[in-house]
Amino acid sequence: MYKRQPQPTPQPQNTPQNTPPPPAQTPPLQGAPAPALSPQTSQPTTYTNTDGSASALVPAGWKVISGSEGLIKMIGSQYGEVAILGRVMGAHNAPFAPGKTGTDNTGMSMPYASTFEDKVAMVYDQLVVINGGAVPQGSVTSVTPIPVGRAIGQCGRFTGAITATTGTFNAAGTLCVMPLENAGDFKNLFWIVQVPASEAATLPALAQQIITSYNVPTATLQVLLKPWDQIAGKPVVVMDPGDSQCCLLYTSRCV
Repeated sequence: MYKRQPQPTPQPQNTPQNTPPPPAQTPPLQGAPAPALSPQTSQPTTYTNTDGSASALVPAGWKVISGSEGLIKMIGSQYGEVAILGRVMGAHNAPFAPGKTGTDNTGMSMPYASTFEDKVAMVYDQLVVINGGAVPQGSVTSVTPIPVGRAIGQCGRFTGAITATTGTFNAAGTLCVMPLENAGDFKNLFWIVQVPASEAATLPALAQQIITSYNVPTATLQVLLKPWDQIAGKPVVVMDPGDSQCCLLYTSRCV
């Protein structure tokens, strides 16, 4: 999805683009099969992590497969339906290398000066690769900035179109990129809903339903907003949860 120059986006070998994926091959973002933390139901339900760190609406036919420390991950009954809510990705300010972690225990390297569109694409690609997929083709098709204060950094709603060896997909979500810190690290907060391209017409309403339902208590919010690295002897600056800009971030009204 992220277009590195001058090299083309890597593609898996011996897998024709127009060949349906094998049944065992998972779509982007889903990862290896995991036991459900919530049962698949015929009615929407609200799921709360067992550690109390976050809750979200689970649409009818969907189930939660991962949830802790503010993160909720769910999949739908149709191939390619995936939602990831409250994903924290620490990054080091360096060239992007798909699948590689960054220094200072960060989850990736990413140039801080990159455009917002490229940051969305790089975070998406990294999540695909660490979940066992290949870097897909695709593009960020729209970005709507969300006004937030400098203590949070840069936030925006996005939509995207993805072409992978497993099919074509559409996605909508929010990315918040926090300020660059003293050691060259920065924190990224990510929410995304992905569906197969055949369901593109239903994506806006579905993404709004799922992402706007995401909620965290104050304790989790403080952890999400805590800087990745800290200077010894200096206090951590955390935004007041009552601040309207902070509310914009944690409720993620993104579609």
